Amino acid sequence: DPILPYKIEDWCCNHIWVHKQPLFLWQMALSMKIFGTNEIALRLPSVVMGTISIYFVYDIAKMWLKNLDVAFFAASLCTFSYYQLELISGRFSLEHNDLAFAFYVTASVWGFLKYNYTQDKLKWSILIGVFVGCAILNKWLTGLLVYGGWGLYLLLSKTERLKWKKWADLGLSLLVSLIVFLPWQLYINAQFPLETAVMHEHNNLHIFEDLGHSGSIWFHIDQMRSTYGQYLLIFLIPGLYWVLKNSEINKQITIAFFAMIIAIYSFFSIIVQTKMPAFTYPVNSLVWILISLGIVSSFSIIVPKFRNTSILIVLVMVCIYTLKPWQILAHRSVNNIERNNKIENTKIYKTIDFSGELKGRVILNCKSFTDVELMFYQNVNAFHWYPPQSALDSLIEKGYKFAAFKDHNDQHLPEYIYSNKDVLIIDRSIK
Repeated sequence: DPILPYKIEDWCCNHIWVHKQPLFLWQMALSMKIFGTNEIALRLPSVVMGTISIYFVYDIAKMWLKNLDVAFFAASLCTFSYYQLELISGRFSLEHNDLAFAFYVTASVWGFLKYNYTQDKLKWSILIGVFVGCAILNKWLTGLLVYGGWGLYLLLSKTERLKWKKWADLGLSLLVSLIVFLPWQLYINAQFPLETAVMHEHNNLHIFEDLGHSGSIWFHIDQMRSTYGQYLLIFLIPGLYWVLKNSEINKQITIAFFAMIIAIYSFFSIIVQTKMPAFTYPVNSLVWILISLGIVSSFSIIVPKFRNTSILIVLVMVCIYTLKPWQILAHRSVNNIERNNKIENTKIYKTIDFSGELKGRVILNCKSFTDVELMFYQNVNAFHWYPPQSALDSLIEKGYKFAAFKDHNDQHLPEYIYSNKDVLIIDRSIK
């Protein structure tokens, strides 16, 4: 209930929120509708998508490289991926959105290979369109990535590029994606034109300005060390060598996949000025597969007599390295003050009694951005800021009752709130 005044330009805190596309939120809402409002239901869509992604990686590798060992290896690395698991757990910011976007882009790549290696072209054209539409409904037009690879594949193939039916399938798929994602754009433009205009302007600013997330041209290359592990990146070199050398691997598909990887890294490294860790994550399946090909091929040469045993041992070691249990434990250490504070604040939000004198009151001065968490656990109207005195007096005259958390961290209440007898000060220390 947005009773406090706010600026429409504040992307974070508005009642009408179109800053991001809505599918990942709809998925979370559906899960909580079915399983209740709790943390597990909130994160269940990410758990499901992360799990299905493992199969996608396996099947993409199997169809692309025709190598079950590499497929199993790549799926295993995806299973134990520290970065993906921590997105699922909520360790990293933008977790729901970034994981959902990567999932649907990966699904579109998987669908593209299914289209090429099965007879039912129409079905897979439509499904690719659905996947692309869903990707766009999570994080906008980078979700079209597979169409660039698909178009390049057709241009490179002497037998395919002159067949109008192949281009018609691509066109049909693009049309389906429009049917999936366009209605929401038309709806928000009609119903919330000002908010939508601000959103589009803000999205464009990501390209031309650093919006508080700076980084050099090497930011995303450097981020690969955290996403995949710096020592595993070494195996990209033999992976690239073997995928190009193997005559049984479809060269047109390989070049299309290379182009997709290069395109997304080039776009976000060179053109986009705002840097975020997961901007390039949608192609993670292809990177995992190339790393796995490099590892399997290298150890097949190094230890040919005990190939299966050596690869199994390497797989176990690499999965442990990929999981990074030492980092997981370090973040969840009792010495992590930030995490301890969040746990303590959550306990306060869960246990505070809103049935007594706090009943029906609007809550002010939550810790920054944790008003959402309070409203998640309690049926209250909460804000992490407070109104100016004139607005507060006007709302009190209209019958609203207020309560506010006392000073905490760098958030200090003004004297006009402390001295107002209609505002109840909550004597709980949030950190």
